[in-house]
Amino acid sequence: MPGQKFTSWVHGTSMQIEYPGRITSVRHCGPFVRIEGARGQNTWVHFPIPTPAVINGAKMQVESAMVSFRTRSSAVVNEVIVYDGEKRIAEHMDLNLRDDHLDARFDVPGSPQVNQGINITVGVTFDDAAPDSRSLQVEIIGAGIEFSG
Repeated sequence: MPGQKFTSWVHGTSMQIEYPGRITSVRHCGPFVRIEGARGQNTWVHFPIPTPAVINGAKMQVESAMVSFRTRSSAVVNEVIVYDGEKRIAEHMDLNLRDDHLDARFDVPGSPQVNQGINITVGVTFDDAAPDSRSLQVEIIGAGIEFSG
């Protein structure tokens, strides 16, 4: 059935950290995951998304990625990258996103068909000159993908 939509989300607590040594703390709690970075460091956090390849006989396509997050004053989201298996299908670089972005949406150019599992990677950096450790926090509520078929 052409034109069907499907959205799949994961809660922030499902996050995987690429470089744990660059983070001073991770707190998985009810409303979000809170990471606190080390001054002058960066890392990537990953969200594996439950991925329907076919629904009712229709091959699904990846339309957009969504990430719901907030940063404190000395933390920034710089990148949102979408992978289908090992293939990079979207990259949004040099974003410099700070503060509340509870409904951030990132297009996936060309709406490619799903081949393997979808992963959203979020690149975060932490300022060198942070007034305190709280200012180095990022809270991620969830990450999701909008599919169409």
